[in-house]
Amino acid sequence: MLTTALLLFAFCVLADAFVVSTTHHRCSERSFTHLSAAEEEIDWRAFRASLVQNGLPSLDNNSSGGSAATTSNSYAHITTPLVEVGSILVSIPTTDLCQGLDQQYWHRSVVLITEVAENPARGNTEQTVPDEELAMGEKRGKWSYRGIMLNRHTNSMLFGSDDDTATIEEYECDTWTIQRGGDLLGLDSNSGTQFACLHQFGQHSDAASSKLIGNISYTTLSIAQALCNENPTKYHPDDFMTFGGFCSWRPGQLEREMGEDRAEWVVLSVDWQTIWDELLLQREKATQVIASDCVDQAQHEILLNAGTNMWRHFLEKIGMQEEQATSRLPAGQLGFYDSMLNVWAEEQLVRGGVNKDDDNDDDGDSSKPIRPGAIARAKSPPTNDMLLYDAEFLRCTILVLEEREDCTVGVILNHPMSAAIECKESEDPLPIRYGGPIDIETWRDGSYRDEYYEDDDSDDEVYEGFMDYQNNEVNFEDLAFDDDVNDEDVGFEDDESSFLWIHRSKPLGLKNVGTRLGSSKFWLIKEDEALEHIQAGTLQLHDTMVFSSVSIWEKGAELGQCGGGLREQVDGLHSMEVVEVNDHQMDAVWQLLTKQNVLTKESLDTNIDATIKAWDMMSADEGEIAQNHDRHTSKVRLATAALKAYLARNLLGDPLNTLVEL
Repeated sequence: MLTTALLLFAFCVLADAFVVSTTHHRCSERSFTHLSAAEEEIDWRAFRASLVQNGLPSLDNNSSGGSAATTSNSYAHITTPLVEVGSILVSIPTTDLCQGLDQQYWHRSVVLITEVAENPARGNTEQTVPDEELAMGEKRGKWSYRGIMLNRHTNSMLFGSDDDTATIEEYECDTWTIQRGGDLLGLDSNSGTQFACLHQFGQHSDAASSKLIGNISYTTLSIAQALCNENPTKYHPDDFMTFGGFCSWRPGQLEREMGEDRAEWVVLSVDWQTIWDELLLQREKATQVIASDCVDQAQHEILLNAGTNMWRHFLEKIGMQEEQATSRLPAGQLGFYDSMLNVWAEEQLVRGGVNKDDDNDDDGDSSKPIRPGAIARAKSPPTNDMLLYDAEFLRCTILVLEEREDCTVGVILNHPMSAAIECKESEDPLPIRYGGPIDIETWRDGSYRDEYYEDDDSDDEVYEGFMDYQNNEVNFEDLAFDDDVNDEDVGFEDDESSFLWIHRSKPLGLKNVGTRLGSSKFWLIKEDEALEHIQAGTLQLHDTMVFSSVSIWEKGAELGQCGGGLREQVDGLHSMEVVEVNDHQMDAVWQLLTKQNVLTKESLDTNIDATIKAWDMMSADEGEIAQNHDRHTSKVRLATAALKAYLARNLLGDPLNTLVEL
């Protein structure tokens, strides 16, 4: 028996002969009436499916293999790695933590391929997606495959006319239910949404529509609206499946994702009727949600479950059960992915409802000033936005460095990196800490404001003055050192170091060593001066932290409800809070965090434990902690898992082999 791959290759050789043979056979019976385009495509795709299932048939006109291939029965089989227009891509969960942290909508997704570049290896030039929506990296601005995500239906409806005088009948004939088709030119795009409509009436598969598979074609929303408006007795919005946005893969990208090392996709050839039936089944659930009075939480879960069921159904078509598709993941890690997808659905599939983040119910925190030396922390339970887009701030403790007219600047205190500086021969290296997404040099020269600045946490990025601690430590002698330092020149704006140094030594503070942050017990200190005092024994490592980056919250009248800055996080988004911490509390928090170790696989969990304990220490009382955990146990646990995933991927650089369970 030939393998599936060989049979697919054989199909490429035999397909033309089959079509010619079948067409000739039908011509003799139908007086030269040719097959329609849809019938012809059903023939060759069904013929290929028959090849995969039954092996190579004879091309003899009387053979049962040829006639069986031309039946309209449903079929589904794997074609990986062959991807063509009309292919169905079904995602397979992997141990890559990116599936839980970024673009959670790919988890358990189904994609219909709508376009394939003439030469996928080289790709086509991207001409529709604006630069700001294109991810940085290799082959930026090229695409090889495009598709529409099929299983992310929303409760949103698009009304084509703003005419207040329209009748109910006219109104209903221009109302379109919307699905999320992808992240490019999608429903949240600042450049506008590109809508596409799938339909199944073959007579319009002409210049106005692009044929995909069988009777399924797709066209633009404007053309679909025109058809309905011009001939309302024949066409209705319900005849179309409307998608906002699309997916795209760069040259080589999808091949890597399908390859044996990753195996993130299974590619299927499925008959058009099965595809359409699955879309109808999903829309039936969405219509029930739109028409119902159920609470928003139930709405997003119903919509998400309908999409997940589509994912399961396509797998079942090829004899793959859910347990097999998810077998690479421990149950706890799959639970983490599913929970993050659920949070995404809560935010992105349901529109116009109550903000779930209002569970943090408070009226703001404006009475507490934001100024240098102030302490802020992430709220718990976390907001959905923080879970989805700002996982580094989960359970974090922030020290404010600057509060300016254009921005707030601070550092996250609790994130040691997998790198350290050896400051003193007889003592352990000092962990370098991740203070936020903006590196120190970019902050100091202001280039973080550049339009296309992107801190991609690249594994290739190495700051001057430190190396991966796993391989080596940075020695004190390797760092820039100025023997002629002026004790009166203690500002940090002109410090040329790639790091930011902070000390909490009260004896040195009393001697004005460093720049005090407001009235706090924190001092900024230049790198060469810090190293000098460490070497001299007048500054202890447990009184010192060093950071490779900062967090910046920009301000502007158009930014949010409060004009941006950290105030926006506190009073607008309710994702953070300013805490009043006395000296005793801060001493305990500082002591705990300075005992965190350089980030390794072995220290990851203990460092996170210290982060959570430090957060708890700043609570007003133990009752507040207990109440928080009791009311929102599942979301608090999810925050801890998401934080671990972020640290493992972005700071430890091990997204494939770190177990994150919920």
